[in-house]
Amino acid sequence: MKSLKILTASTALAFGLTTGTPVLADPSSMFILDASGSMWGRLDDGRPKISVAREVLSSVTSKLPVSVNAGLIAYGHRRKGDCSDIELVHPISAAGGAAIGGKLNSLSPRGKTPITEALRLAAEKLTGQEDDRTIVLVSDGIETCEGDPCALAEALQKSDAGLKIHVVGYGVDADAQKQLQCVAEKGGGAYFPANDTSGLVEALSQVTESIATQETIVVEAPEVTEAADTIQLQIAGPGTIQLKLADWVKMPKYWKITNPETADEIAKVTEDSVSAMPGAYQLVWRHLEHGAQEVTLPEVVSVSSGQTTEVAIDTGLQLVPPTGEDKPYYWQLLTNDSDLENSFRKREPAAWYWVWDAVPVPPGDYTLIVRQSEHDHAEVNLGRVSLDKGKLTQIALDQGLNLSWNADWDQIYYLKVTDAAGNETKFDGQGPIFLAPGTYDLALRLTEHNHSEADFGTITVSEKGFVDAKLTSGIKFDTQIPGEIKVTAKNLDTGKEASISWSGSSSNRWPPMPLGAGRYQIDMQIKGSAPMTIVPEVSIKPGQFITAKM
Repeated sequence: MKSLKILTASTALAFGLTTGTPVLADPSSMFILDASGSMWGRLDDGRPKISVAREVLSSVTSKLPVSVNAGLIAYGHRRKGDCSDIELVHPISAAGGAAIGGKLNSLSPRGKTPITEALRLAAEKLTGQEDDRTIVLVSDGIETCEGDPCALAEALQKSDAGLKIHVVGYGVDADAQKQLQCVAEKGGGAYFPANDTSGLVEALSQVTESIATQETIVVEAPEVTEAADTIQLQIAGPGTIQLKLADWVKMPKYWKITNPETADEIAKVTEDSVSAMPGAYQLVWRHLEHGAQEVTLPEVVSVSSGQTTEVAIDTGLQLVPPTGEDKPYYWQLLTNDSDLENSFRKREPAAWYWVWDAVPVPPGDYTLIVRQSEHDHAEVNLGRVSLDKGKLTQIALDQGLNLSWNADWDQIYYLKVTDAAGNETKFDGQGPIFLAPGTYDLALRLTEHNHSEADFGTITVSEKGFVDAKLTSGIKFDTQIPGEIKVTAKNLDTGKEASISWSGSSSNRWPPMPLGAGRYQIDMQIKGSAPMTIVPEVSIKPGQFITAKM
């Protein structure tokens, strides 16, 4: 293959392009998918654009030959109003087409349309590949981040003739089509209009076939008719958005209509309808003043002059806890599991409530996070849930542990629950504890300063039901020995140790020492002396508490 052209210094400075990634076999292609807020708009068949785009892109990329290096970039899917929200979802890799489909379902539209910077990133990731390199942009709208994608496409083509940019305009208006056609033309590629599912299938099929065969795409130019010399100005008046509530939905504290791309507020109301100028809008729902955060409902609503558009509020979730359970500290639906790395207040959940009521949520697939209380319970990941549009989904919180301990222990410092993957969660409240099904290791620590963790073995949570976790076994020393003493209990079967440190006196009696069932060797060390074995072996049965006189 011939060597790549080197970018001129002026172009590199103007557009921030870089070079120097490893060479892979050709051909190579980077797909860019628009996942901005407007992709929740609906096609003529009533389906959201994003749903169709995910399905079609997954289908066509999976058919790419293994010889094709492919990657995926998405934008606008993580944060509202953030022009830097561009992600390399899957890097350029051999047989990458087969891997792209598995990445698409996690993309949930919510932000802006930074086309220029997405193209720049795609070009950087393709720099250093073989000559047959392609960018495929699928977008339903115009640049909304002050970039000039047409100028960048032209600069890329002039500096690197081996790079082509194909564009699929997906249900776009006239202004967006003009810009996207320019990107394709200046980028040395082809433009494809796609206004419905079949159009998107046809467009992406042509593009991927061209990538696989390395053949040039030829698109027939549409016939152009001359415009009339005279025009008539028609001024459009407002239309109306009317809510249609399911029988379980109560009117919210307020609801808003916003710009789907920028999240700018257009109107905020408490009634069940609002007037708005023709255009596309997204609904934001604040169900309660103190029990909920704002929830962005994904459907993009199109308003026409003089027309009333009904919007169904009929997708919801109700978590059903055991009878008598207090309201939760919070629960969240997370679109992206990487958000778990952030504290709960800094996440971007699709829904965030702190009530058990039936409440509106966006349809989709999520990770469900629940925290029962602020002080006694840690956050628990209850796994994936799927919420269907037009349905109230009820999820019973009916699996986990029923935690209890000896009444005279008063309060424990914590119970540590560790799952099979090594994830730790701590609790210090008795009663039901929600956990996902699985096997867990239990370790109890009675006090912060005097006790270490004591191993209480493993316990299995089934798909339904609360497993009794009666942490009542252990040993207590009835002794008058004064001074600072440390007692260590070593499990003779597992080798695990637990200890208690105490400064004993007649007025400061020894506390209990929780221990899981097993065989133990008990050692004691008085301050200033060597450790000594006081009990070579003692067996503690489940639920058995031993008092030892010394």
